[in-house]
Amino acid sequence: MANPTISDMKTTACIIHSLVCGALVTGAGPAHADHNETVVLDPLEVTATRSATESNQRVPAVIESVTAQQIAETTNAATAAETIKYLPSLQVRERYIGDRNGIIASRTAGTLSSAQTLLYADGILLSNLLGNSFAYPPRWGMVSPEEIQQVDVMYGPYSSLYAGNSMGGVVNIQTRMPQKFEAHANMQWFTQRFDLYGTKQNNEGKHASASVGNRINDLSFWLGVDHLDTWGQPMQFAVATATTAGAGTAVTGAYRDVSEKGVSRLVFGAYGIDHSVQDNLKLKLAYDISPSLQARYTVGLWQLDSDTRVDSYLRTASGAAFYNGNVSIGGNTYSVRGLNPTAANSVHLMQALQLQSKADGSWQWQLGLSDYRYNRDESRTSTANNPTLSSVGTVQDMQGTGWTAADAQGTLSRGAHQVDVGYHIDHYALRSVTDNASDWSSATTTTRNSASRGDTMTQGLYVQDAWRFAPRWKLTAGGRYEDWRAWNGQNQATVGGSLQTSAYADKQEHAFSPKLALSFEPAPAWSFNAALGRAYRFPTVSELFQSITSGSNLVQGNPDLQPERVLSAELSAERRFAKGYLRATLFQENKHDALISQTVTNGVSACGSATCSFIQNVDLVRTRGIELATQWQDVFVHGLDLGGSLTMTEAEILRNSANPDTEGNRPPRIPNAVAKAVATYHQGQALTYSLALRYSGRQYTYLDNSDSNPDTYGGASHFFFVDVRMAYKFADRWTAALGVDNLNNDKAYVFHPYPQRTAFAQLKFDY
Repeated sequence: MANPTISDMKTTACIIHSLVCGALVTGAGPAHADHNETVVLDPLEVTATRSATESNQRVPAVIESVTAQQIAETTNAATAAETIKYLPSLQVRERYIGDRNGIIASRTAGTLSSAQTLLYADGILLSNLLGNSFAYPPRWGMVSPEEIQQVDVMYGPYSSLYAGNSMGGVVNIQTRMPQKFEAHANMQWFTQRFDLYGTKQNNEGKHASASVGNRINDLSFWLGVDHLDTWGQPMQFAVATATTAGAGTAVTGAYRDVSEKGVSRLVFGAYGIDHSVQDNLKLKLAYDISPSLQARYTVGLWQLDSDTRVDSYLRTASGAAFYNGNVSIGGNTYSVRGLNPTAANSVHLMQALQLQSKADGSWQWQLGLSDYRYNRDESRTSTANNPTLSSVGTVQDMQGTGWTAADAQGTLSRGAHQVDVGYHIDHYALRSVTDNASDWSSATTTTRNSASRGDTMTQGLYVQDAWRFAPRWKLTAGGRYEDWRAWNGQNQATVGGSLQTSAYADKQEHAFSPKLALSFEPAPAWSFNAALGRAYRFPTVSELFQSITSGSNLVQGNPDLQPERVLSAELSAERRFAKGYLRATLFQENKHDALISQTVTNGVSACGSATCSFIQNVDLVRTRGIELATQWQDVFVHGLDLGGSLTMTEAEILRNSANPDTEGNRPPRIPNAVAKAVATYHQGQALTYSLALRYSGRQYTYLDNSDSNPDTYGGASHFFFVDVRMAYKFADRWTAALGVDNLNNDKAYVFHPYPQRTAFAQLKFDY
């Protein structure tokens, strides 16, 4: 909304005289042209990558970008979340195409820390700050990959214009608004062959989108539809590492392997095999009220129909499938849990109204108001031992959950100063009710099982001055004051067969976050930048008040949480060349009172038979490292572009009074290395080939770092993926593409299994 758009990272130039002379000298024109013959060349656009640290006045830190053209040439993207997978340090936890749990991970934020990065689309806040876990990812479904014009990423909490949730970074998606009539159609097909334990699948899917837009006098519009129909591989497996008391049904078919903690285990079956259909209808309107004032309205509707099935490997003596309960294998008794199907239906509505000045004068301003609402959000789960014989289960309803955000910002440019002032307010509301059901598939409910509710509101006032006090120097200083409060907190849980209600006292906190950055360019080819910023990340409503169950794991809310306090610093140096650049960035983040889930070792009655964890404050976590990035155009041979990055990270828990045994350990989901490389070759104007490599190093799932065997289900493994893509413009307005992700078929895990080899085919029409 009113948050700024990070500056474009591409510039264009038309050098007619040089092009003509170059064509004649190098033979780019006709082979035997006479001296008196006129040579006519096609128009040529020359693009040059600008400095990654050459940010605009409002972004006093490192930024990286990817354009629509780069995405089309290099990336097999069926969702918006996949478009940023080659940017430095970033990883998106999209476990399969269409996964709704696509958490953004950065240098210092892991793949379970959804509230530590911010996602905007055209200034509209899409970050789901209701929680800080897999259950609260950004709302990627509101953006179609085909409408993206550019994605910009700012690393770290160095700008006063963003809330403390920017500690991991800010991702800003810019979408296209037409200047003349245009129409687009896109069709993608993809297939994955998945083979693990006893599950062997061909998972197929399709993605289709279409859009039309135009500018008529002072009004421009864009209308788009996006349809995704996809199957995912199993997300979880029913396992047991220990025997249980009593007798069980004799079965066969279990698989044996070693768990992520190095313990022998049995694998009984797969579940969470998702078939989802997602649709997005979106309208964007822009109207020039006057030459200096524009109004925008955006409305998006996202709907989901999802069904997940199970695949039991167990068979009784009669050959019938066995799902849940005690089983007897080799004379031992084991407990089988989790082999239950689920279903979900959702309709979410997003609206935004924006008003901004367009003049290039010394004073500019913008206002924005957006709302994201769960009009319908129902999740149904079977709880029967044998789901084919019984329909009992639970139904979770989150209707009414959502958030509203408003921003007002003004920018004054005068002399060597550019001053930003602004006000932000957001309200997040959690409404979650879970009922027992006599028939989970039809949502025939009986009694209350659990419920959570609560509200948070954050207000922020900020000022920032970018002062170019000398021709080669710029000092950016600012501060952000935030007032946060939580109220209406209530949690209901079934304990010992009875429903117990807990109501929580209101909470209020306030904080001031200063920011400071200094940049120096001693010569046009060199730039240096130092940035320092403090940020506060206030607890989300679900961390405070909601209990979340995933399989047999229960994560309890904690109403006594303190805000996370971060002190971040980075130092960057960049060398620019005629065809590219090299950048090195040192970074460090000290995070006090980090909000992390910690497993309870002593029995807790509220946890029942589940493994129980509580969100707790960890006193101090330090993350530091180095990030290297480079981009080159037309290197070695004409038409070859190269890019890559390497991030080396050292993360450590320095103090944890709640569990001192974890001090010295690595915090969860922060890999020690992330590396990426992309090579794109342009064979003329119509054909491109791309080869991309992605690597992620050692990381841990558990706070106690007990996952000594990470390259298996339940662990957070290394991975090395090789992706390829070929795009061919075979006719005017028509483009076809073929690609493969994970060509080498690396079997990798982020607790859940990542996709195995996946092939893509695409056909596009652009008018």
